[in-house]
Amino acid sequence: MTFDYIRIAIGAAILLYVANCLLNQKVWIRKTFSWETKEEYPKIFQMNIIGGTLIGLFLVASPFLF
Repeated sequence: MTFDYIRIAIGAAILLYVANCLLNQKVWIRKTFSWETKEEYPKIFQMNIIGGTLIGLFLVASPFLF
C-alpha cells in the first residue's frame, strides 16, 4: 500500500516536470547541465515530453489498474 503512494508521487513529479517543460519550452540537458530551449534540442525535448507523459501516467494509473 505504501509502495503505491510512492509510485503515485513519483509519477506526479514526472508529470510536473513535463508540464514545466511545456510551459517554459525548455528542457534540462545533462550534457551542459543547464536548461536549453526547445529549438536547440528539438528531439530531446520531444522525447522528454512523450516519454515523461507515458511513464508518469503509467506510474499514477498502475495502482488503480492492477
